[in-house]
Amino acid sequence: MKERSEAKRKCFYRKQDLTCRKQEPVSFWCKHMQKPNFDPINALNQRRNRSRFLICAVAALLVGCGLLTEISRAQEEPILPPGAYRLEMIMASTTRVPVFGTSKSASKSVSLVEIKRDGAALIQTHKACDFRVIDDSKFIKMIFPDKFVAALARHTYALQLDKDAQGWRYRADLGVERIGYKSSGNETALPSKIDDPAVYDWDGDGKPAATLRISIPLLPDGEFYVVQRGHSILNGRVVQPGRIEGSIETRLFEQRVLGAWPSFLNQSAEVEPDPKESRFVLTQVAAGSTCETLLSAGKS
Repeated sequence: MKERSEAKRKCFYRKQDLTCRKQEPVSFWCKHMQKPNFDPINALNQRRNRSRFLICAVAALLVGCGLLTEISRAQEEPILPPGAYRLEMIMASTTRVPVFGTSKSASKSVSLVEIKRDGAALIQTHKACDFRVIDDSKFIKMIFPDKFVAALARHTYALQLDKDAQGWRYRADLGVERIGYKSSGNETALPSKIDDPAVYDWDGDGKPAATLRISIPLLPDGEFYVVQRGHSILNGRVVQPGRIEGSIETRLFEQRVLGAWPSFLNQSAEVEPDPKESRFVLTQVAAGSTCETLLSAGKS
């Protein structure tokens, strides 16, 4: 005991003394005298606390990620929520008509749109409510009869909504629309004769193909019997939740006059779309809206 006490004393005052490390009893006391506050129970508790902290940190991170995901979804949802919308499209073009020359014109269509969510995708459906010429030649006025508007097909397609540095981008491919004839599935050109088997009374007015009316000063109103094929894409940006504005990309537009009354009008016009002046606006409207409510709201 006396030797052990002496070793403790030497190690306490002379920690660098190498003789302390040569004897087993002395080495034991030297090691623990260098850590006077060592407590095995306290060390164990500290390890447990560190483990609990790491577990809580990981749990908080996982919960935080889940919360951020929910917040991100909540922020995306109001951008273009499912429901009813009003789609207004202005299609500008330059038309060259034999005898009558060249003129610039623009047509305006108003459609009732429904947007639905299908899993992670957004599906848009639109049906035209009104279609009319709003800017045309002073001498020639083209008229789209009510039966023409009613015969326009209902279109359903997926839309894209992507975020970039400027905000939210919107893209909707409206697909190919055929007017006045039935598709054979592999047609390369429009029908060229009014008795072509693909041509039929598309608008149900008792006349072949699709009927357009034309008004010319000092002459009786005339009619065109036409076939058309078009493919448009809407490219826009979300300017505020529930409202998108943008341009119309015309991938394809073809028209052919198959017949006319008076007969001297039986000449096909050359129509060239004007993408710089073609535009659209998509605006959310009240649930349960109809074509009648959209058109009456536009008149007020």
